[in-house]
Amino acid sequence: MSRPELSDIDFITLLDQDPDIGLAIVSSDGEIVDYNANTPTLFGVDPAINFRNKRLGDIFEFEFVEERMQWIGEVLQTRQPLRVDHLYHGRRMASTIMPLTYDSDVRYVAVMTRRDAQMTDEPNANRVMSHFLDLGPLSTLTKRELEILVLLGHGYSVPETARRLYRSPRTVEQHKASIGRKLGVSAIADIARIVAVHGLKLEDLELDRLLALRPEYRHETEKVGQTR
Repeated sequence: MSRPELSDIDFITLLDQDPDIGLAIVSSDGEIVDYNANTPTLFGVDPAINFRNKRLGDIFEFEFVEERMQWIGEVLQTRQPLRVDHLYHGRRMASTIMPLTYDSDVRYVAVMTRRDAQMTDEPNANRVMSHFLDLGPLSTLTKRELEILVLLGHGYSVPETARRLYRSPRTVEQHKASIGRKLGVSAIADIARIVAVHGLKLEDLELDRLLALRPEYRHETEKVGQTR
């Protein structure tokens, strides 16, 4: 018996063993050729829907797709991998887009996505940050409530948050109560846990809010603050 080679390994199935890693093959015109079992869950897509051979524009909103098609085009042109940091469905994620080589007129990339608040740098990969903030289960919060959630979650007191936002402590307390009603939490420790689990940072508040997934593909099962 000959020794096993890397080419003999089904890497897509292997990656299914880690629920926080998704892998998809996408063509230069945005067609999703294949994906592993974790990809729908990572992107909040109903797992009962088969989206092989669908285009990104069938599933996601225009602005989200346009940004990603620019990245795919850059990777195919430069033949260099690209590391993308983004907040999607309320969770911090990182994707690495890699060029693939096939004997075909159609060009492809592999997109490996990991859901993790603490990501390491990819060697030999350029790095970009998405301009969009998809809050997922946190999308019920107003802009002001999101600001207060993140500030309180990063250890700012109510008076400190009030001074930073040029509001009164009473106003901050009112927003905090509204956050509690919407998310089902009340204690500062619970707010800090939500911010930590979702990987939210103060600089994220400058991003453009967008619900990237088209409504017919959404699968809302993940609760606020859920770790898996």
